[in-house]
Amino acid sequence: QDIVIFGTTGSGKSSLINILLASEEAPASNDAMGCTATNNGYLFSIDERKYRIWDTPGLNEGSEGLVPAKVALRNLKSFVKELVRDKNRVPLFILCIEGSLDVKAQLRHYNTVKSTIGAAPFAIVVTGMDRCSSRPWSEWWGEHWEVLQSFGVASVNHACVCTLLDGD
Repeated sequence: QDIVIFGTTGSGKSSLINILLASEEAPASNDAMGCTATNNGYLFSIDERKYRIWDTPGLNEGSEGLVPAKVALRNLKSFVKELVRDKNRVPLFILCIEGSLDVKAQLRHYNTVKSTIGAAPFAIVVTGMDRCSSRPWSEWWGEHWEVLQSFGVASVNHACVCTLLDGD
C-alpha cells in the first residue's frame, strides 16, 4: 500500500512521516526552505501489513527554492498519475496542512492534485496543532469549515496532530 503525503513547504510532511516511522529518517526542517528535493519512499509496517509512505517536495517554494513550485506540482501530478494507473495498488493520498498558517493558501493546489487523484482515497492531516489557538484541537476543523467547504474538503477524513518528537 502506497501513502503519498503532499502539501506546502513547512506543512509538516516529513515530520509526520518521522512520527509514523518512529524515527527521524525523513530529513525535516523548521526553515522556510524545503529539504525534500525528490519523492522519497519509506517502508514501515503496522500489524504485519507493509506500507510505503512517500515524502514529496513542498508545493509553494519560489524560483529560488530547492524545488520551484511549478516544478514540484508538475512532478507530483506525474507521480500521482503513475501510481493511480496501476489498478492493483490503490494509494492513499494525504494533504498535510499546517494548522497555524493560512489554510486557504495551503489549499491552493488542492484542486489540481485532486483532479489527478480521481477516486483514490484522500484525507487531510492538520499539523502544528501545538501552535494553534484552537483548544481543544477538535475545534480547529469547525473554525475553518467555510474555507474547507469552499475547496470541497470539509467532509473528508482528517486528523489534527502535533508532530513533535520526544526532546523537541
